[in-house]
Amino acid sequence: MALAAVLIAATATAPGLAAAEQQATVSEDSLPLHSDEQQVITGETTLESGTEMTVRIQSADASNPFLQQRQVSVQPNGTFVAQFDMSGVPANTSYELSAHVDGDTLFERTGTVAECDSNCTDPVPDIQTPTETDEDENVVTVSQGETAEIPVSMTDGGNKTLSVGSEAVNYQINATVSDDDDDGEVLVLFDTAAAGTDAETLSVADDGDSLTVTATEPELPSTLAPAAYTYRVFDGTTDDSPTVGTLVIEANETANEEFEVEETAEFGFEESVTRAQQGDTGRIPIVLATADAATVSIGSPATNYEINATVRDGNGDDRVVLLFDTTAAGHDEPTLETAADADAVAVESGSEVALDSQLAAASYELSLFRGTEAADEPDAVGTLLITDGTNSTADASSDGVDSVTGETPAPGQSQDAGLGIGTGALAVGAILAIAGVGICLRSIMN
Repeated sequence: MALAAVLIAATATAPGLAAAEQQATVSEDSLPLHSDEQQVITGETTLESGTEMTVRIQSADASNPFLQQRQVSVQPNGTFVAQFDMSGVPANTSYELSAHVDGDTLFERTGTVAECDSNCTDPVPDIQTPTETDEDENVVTVSQGETAEIPVSMTDGGNKTLSVGSEAVNYQINATVSDDDDDGEVLVLFDTAAAGTDAETLSVADDGDSLTVTATEPELPSTLAPAAYTYRVFDGTTDDSPTVGTLVIEANETANEEFEVEETAEFGFEESVTRAQQGDTGRIPIVLATADAATVSIGSPATNYEINATVRDGNGDDRVVLLFDTTAAGHDEPTLETAADADAVAVESGSEVALDSQLAAASYELSLFRGTEAADEPDAVGTLLITDGTNSTADASSDGVDSVTGETPAPGQSQDAGLGIGTGALAVGAILAIAGVGICLRSIMN
């Protein structure tokens, strides 16, 4: 299929480029996005190579809220690659796809998640790497699970910056290297088994040298995949001509079997949709993960109700269950509390909208931000669904329906009830009549 693209004029301005030159091209081969793992968005941009940009996918459907975003770098050939896991998003869910640079929007477009009938994972495009020389001195080969040795020349003095991988392959780690023993070289050890875990990935072979990680690596669900990873050695932060090499990781069938990662929950709402009934208290579980605090925003001007608050974990379980009192919402009583006494919630002064009546049954946006302030874009989104509580416990006898059979009584039943009362009155009259006859007979006999 021929490559088609949608060219979208951007509104952002990056260093060295006029606003009119800002453009982004989204490859139509990237679409549609399926409800499956490894959905890859590719495209081209006029931004300078190395520029950091954010690619974001956000739900446009309140019943299935989600938000995913990836930080990517513009490649030397002007392309960008962003990978998303859409397996948890139901098919037919509407979404908004956008890209941003320095707070400005490069492009926006909408779409619908397609259903996946078989294997819908996308291939990750090859990374553009500079042409290597015929010599193999800049190529380091290692098997999965083993440790590679990357030599860094330090003959010209000073510190060097080592960067392994890139956003295009969803793995990158940067470090500053120092030749403390002045022998002209630092041998950097790259542990492929530790990559993407809490263990130490980079170290130095010689105790006389040192290394400091400056950009942490992403967490990986399994051993670093077999592939060719470009590594670059910079003389400084502004070096435009780095020494380029290739780290080739070869497949090892036993590596993934030995790889174990302790799964940790990600920052966000535990449930994408939280439900509560009018008059009840809803529970909104929030995962803080490594964040010290989080700011939650409930509602919006569109729903005529809003409240903002900051939550903190006090018992060390990295989560806070926020209690939302639908009766107190918009009134003088506290609307928000925490389920655990050790946790804390502080409502932003003046943020809650006052209500003259009960909180309406509707869908209210949930937005979650890292830290104690609400930024322009949330780190996680959800929905608080308040349902009507007026008819939840209707009395079966009040609507004329039999509570056992579920049938409606025949129209004549109400009349039978009146006849029953009349029969009773007749019975009493009969008894009085018999008593009167008895009195008369007794008088005659006397």
